[in-house]
Amino acid sequence: MSQAENDYREHVFLGHLRHHSDRSQDRLWREHQTMQLAFLQRHGLGPSSTVLDLGCGPMRLGSALIPLLRDGWYYGQDLNAETLAYGEEVLRQAGIATDAPYTLFASEQFNLQAVDRPIRLAFSNSLFSHLSLNSIVTCLLRVKQVLEPNGAYYSTFFAADPERPWLDPQPRDKWGHGFSTYPHQDPYHYPPELLKAVAAQAGFRMDLLRDFGHPTQTMARFRPHRRWW
Repeated sequence: MSQAENDYREHVFLGHLRHHSDRSQDRLWREHQTMQLAFLQRHGLGPSSTVLDLGCGPMRLGSALIPLLRDGWYYGQDLNAETLAYGEEVLRQAGIATDAPYTLFASEQFNLQAVDRPIRLAFSNSLFSHLSLNSIVTCLLRVKQVLEPNGAYYSTFFAADPERPWLDPQPRDKWGHGFSTYPHQDPYHYPPELLKAVAAQAGFRMDLLRDFGHPTQTMARFRPHRRWW
């Protein structure tokens, strides 16, 4: 990603909660954690899963997911190393030891060299909403390099409203908080058909899922194209 693409390079994600003694009292933390974990469990997460969490942030999902793994592994990637340092604090506060089945790594351009086993479940929440189309293509190509042939990548995005001009800001409402998405700046919106075409170029077939439950974003599933020869 370019340096100016979004501000997570410079700012710690959810840093305002860093010194809270009980983050479960924060609605966004609690409801996002529950929503994400329940979704992954409905889509195959089990004790032996290998999971790649892209744009993982400070272990909001990881702190609930890692304790469920017995024979699997969790990989958390983020742009900001300080966000990951905060995530390590969250894991310790959750009683998760340093030798638990997880690896956290900061990387530019979705460099996934730290992933040393095939991934069954790749996931990102509110990542594509902060990425240009070029960075989304880069992300998909990198994920394809580590994903099992029968694996899947689940990622949310802001779907452009077909009833509104794509070039105009589009209003959103998340639990009473109003904001807009844009075609040219963070946070981005995309027509689903555009992402489908991009996914096909990267070697994926994409479909939309309706069971995620996010108030403003749409969940896309990316599965590798199968070869028949």
